[in-house]
Amino acid sequence: MTTRPKISLPKERLTSFFEAAYIDSQTLQLIGVFFVLVIFFAAIDKKFLSSQSITSMGFQLPELGILSLAMMLTILTGGINLSVNATSNLAAVLAGFFMLKVVPPDATGVQMVFYIGIALLIALLVGLITGIINGFLIGYIGVNPILATLATMTFFTGISTGLTGGATVTGFPESLAVIGHEKLLGIPIPFIIFVLLTILTHYLLYRTAFGFKLRMLGSNPVASEFSAIENKVVLMKTYVLSGILSAITGILIMSRTMSAAIEYGTTTYVLLTILISVLANVVSGFGNVINVFISIIILQILSTGFHMILAGIRGSSFFKDFAWGVLLILIFIVNYFVYQRKRS
Repeated sequence: MTTRPKISLPKERLTSFFEAAYIDSQTLQLIGVFFVLVIFFAAIDKKFLSSQSITSMGFQLPELGILSLAMMLTILTGGINLSVNATSNLAAVLAGFFMLKVVPPDATGVQMVFYIGIALLIALLVGLITGIINGFLIGYIGVNPILATLATMTFFTGISTGLTGGATVTGFPESLAVIGHEKLLGIPIPFIIFVLLTILTHYLLYRTAFGFKLRMLGSNPVASEFSAIENKVVLMKTYVLSGILSAITGILIMSRTMSAAIEYGTTTYVLLTILISVLANVVSGFGNVINVFISIIILQILSTGFHMILAGIRGSSFFKDFAWGVLLILIFIVNYFVYQRKRS
């Protein structure tokens, strides 16, 4: 008796392709929103798709984007990191103080590269230490992630305030601006860094044992524990990675603004990283880095589009916040109907 070869239907092939590319229904929704917004703003303002506008977005969105990756990792474990922005500012402040106090004014080009490299290592070390503190409180002491990171957010901000006296730290060497202002092959360097970190995060979550353990912990901590996964160690590593990503954000901000300040992003960045995670449908144990990447671009498009359209109009920032809120509500509604359809 001969068996007929299994013929895969077009729908099955398409499903297999989406699964291999980690594209889900949320991804398709976000891609649809992306194209609708691009067409809408391009139709209203022809300058929206100009090279200058696109380049400007490429310089702006990586800061919030990398912070969102830091937030996503902790949400996947069933936790949260409210101290991402405070870590970013503290890393920038300490690295900035090093350059102000140690770098000689007559340093040569080679020496300047060396000193900037040390400053960047200091910033990364700050991210590592802050991550260890959060990981220890949450993983080993058992403090609720919201309370733990709320406390460390206040603590890290207090250190930055004590060091700066609430003032903005400026006067950095001009060589530092290369990271935040220059391009490579016509692409802004901050955007290249963001794309590389997005790829590394995706690889870490879906191609490594640590990524599996992290998602397993978020989906079912008890099952994770009984599967011989050391939850405490996984939480420690996760918050350390979150701290390092936050520190990298601090480096980009410091290079772009040529300053370090305790108040940078304090009123919006943490809330926006949570908003992006919600928009990308990131929950405990389940999340897609591609969705986070697209969500960040969507928010940047909204911000830039309304800024260009409503420039000079009083209260224009209200429309940007209003649009973010409406978009989030629409995504909730669509997700609800999609979920109900799947159940039926």
